Amino acid sequence: MNTKKFWNRVKARNKEKGFTLQEIAKACDIPISTFRNWLYRDINPPLTDANAISRHLGVSLEYLIYGKGTDYVSKTKEEVLELMKKAEEKLTKIRT
Repeated sequence: MNTKKFWNRVKARNKEKGFTLQEIAKACDIPISTFRNWLYRDINPPLTDANAISRHLGVSLEYLIYGKGTDYVSKTKEEVLELMKKAEEKLTKIRT
């Protein structure tokens, strides 16, 4: 993994989302001092933490690591349930 590119993608996506470093670290259950150390020293985070960061930023881990794949993650469970509910409502209207 090119760590510098990883963190550049994190910074770019973070700029779009408008989170503070503290918000990302807290949401990912990473001590802020550790998060800053990784970020400013271009250190590879453990895979589980990299995955948490990608999910919080709404991008795929593959995108952060390689710059390939989707620059978004799949819908959240709540979004999927809402889409299913809307589909069910439409199907109900069609049947009646």
